[in-house]
Amino acid sequence: MNDNGAMDHRTLSPVPVGNAELLLSAFGYWPSFHDAEVHRALLDRGSSGEPPSVTLVMHAFDTDNTVEKKGYYRVTTSVLATLRFDDVRESELRDLGSQNVLSSLEFELDASGLVRVTLGRCYGLSGSLLCGRVSVISVVPWPSPTEGAPPVRKDPVT
Repeated sequence: MNDNGAMDHRTLSPVPVGNAELLLSAFGYWPSFHDAEVHRALLDRGSSGEPPSVTLVMHAFDTDNTVEKKGYYRVTTSVLATLRFDDVRESELRDLGSQNVLSSLEFELDASGLVRVTLGRCYGLSGSLLCGRVSVISVVPWPSPTEGAPPVRKDPVT
């Protein structure tokens, strides 16, 4: 709530999101995912009776705009967040690479109640999804860009 007693929309998720409180409690607001890095993208066709889904594992963080001695912004919040997009109706994902930095992760509810998710292009993966539901699966503290990151696949896919 703001000083006038009204809801402060910066603290809410932009569309209904299951378990949104996991991200809200980590950041204190819904993050923009600016400069977030996608470490894993899982496309699942679903099984008997289950619709397709896409799961993204991302390093998301925030800074306080203070520059440290080494010339980097001081990170105040750093998490590895897993979001799942269920009942995927459309997907257009491109340019997955060894580094996948987003300019933003935007959510828009359309007239039919579906959610348009846009992965803003910065470097590597970008695109959009149209899905029925968005859920936060997990949010875990992540102290550094290399510590606790998901493993990188070393073996070739056959």
